[in-house]
Amino acid sequence: MNLHNAINHIIKSKNIKNSGWIIGQQVFQMFLQLVVGVLTARYLGPSNYGSLNYTASFVTFVTAIATLGMDAVIIKALIDHPESEGEYLGTAMVFRVVSSFASSISIALIVFVLNLDDQLKVVLVILQSIQLYFKAIQIFDSWFKRYLKSKYVSIGKIVASIAVSAYKIWLLATAKSIVWFAASNSIVDGIIAIIEFYFYKKENGQKLKFRFSTGMKILKQSYHFIIAGLMVSFYSQMDRIMLGQFLTDADVGLYTTAATICGMWIFVPTAIIDSFQASIMETRKNGDYSKYIVRLEQLYGFIIWLCVGVSAVVSILASFIVTVLYGQDYLGSIETLRILIWSETFAMIGTARGIWILCENKNKYVKYYLCIGAVANLILNLILIPIYGNNGAAFATLLTQIITSLIAPLFFKETRIHTKIVIDSALVKWYFQRKNIN
Repeated sequence: MNLHNAINHIIKSKNIKNSGWIIGQQVFQMFLQLVVGVLTARYLGPSNYGSLNYTASFVTFVTAIATLGMDAVIIKALIDHPESEGEYLGTAMVFRVVSSFASSISIALIVFVLNLDDQLKVVLVILQSIQLYFKAIQIFDSWFKRYLKSKYVSIGKIVASIAVSAYKIWLLATAKSIVWFAASNSIVDGIIAIIEFYFYKKENGQKLKFRFSTGMKILKQSYHFIIAGLMVSFYSQMDRIMLGQFLTDADVGLYTTAATICGMWIFVPTAIIDSFQASIMETRKNGDYSKYIVRLEQLYGFIIWLCVGVSAVVSILASFIVTVLYGQDYLGSIETLRILIWSETFAMIGTARGIWILCENKNKYVKYYLCIGAVANLILNLILIPIYGNNGAAFATLLTQIITSLIAPLFFKETRIHTKIVIDSALVKWYFQRKNIN
């Protein structure tokens, strides 16, 4: 099989076709978010835009706790126990709703204590935390991923994007306050949750059931991912929280602008990873280890070089991108963008690693090297933000992603092989060494 045929084989696979639905939805959603998001940022200005994203960071921070890190575990459970999928989904949903309630109360209290002189932020975080309850219901996303039926989730997200974009345009046209904008993310997740539930029932999904013992069984497998997700949230959101405490809301707004631009295209590698997840797990389950490694390395290699290419383009065009999209008020985010964009390559390596972790039953190690990353991020932010401001936070994020995705796994004998897999993938060794495997 030559390189051209190998690429065609990947492109024509069912996984890529499923990714096409996700990517198509995300492109449409990105276009709406780009237009409406830029108009919103210009309307609010760096300060109000920073306040909105400062409080949103707290919600994102606890999302890993609220969702209990169950998504990947549920997909594996649906593969291993298809006859009990209704029980797994129903139980996971109940557990996540309870966790969401506790999480929303906690962050409201934290924001209240940290901002005694600015109670508007408490209102903002309460409104934004409503989305946690809807995210709990979105456990059906795991079912759609397992059966490669992501087009239904994509339809839900398209409808939600249109509805919320219309809502934001109305807010802009009527010059509403920042409080109205805080509710938009919760509206998005609410619409998606309703549509996912509808299509699950329409596709003859099993009747939902609740069993406490099943919930505890899921938690035993997912608590590693809860800790890991919390650590990821820690070093992905702590920069904005610390900028808000050390500097100004305007600085948070500028940093968020750079981060937003970085995230505009990340749906592409994420969609590809999501679509390959089930097939790679099934290949490992069937005992074909060589083919499993090839599939894993193909995924890593494609993701790595895709991210490197995009990062290079964004670095070169950073000034043009910020000026055209956000205007003169946001020019302070250009250098931050040039640094921050490179962290996405390593972040995607970490995302794809979740597949290997599950297949090899190495769950317990995730929390260890993500804790290493979280500690490194905290130290780096404390040192670099006071000296370099937003750029310091960007450097801290980049270095943390490198430490977490490549360096930390080397500290443990059983996970060192993963770093080798990543390096081999970047060098396209899977093609030269195993090109006869289909």
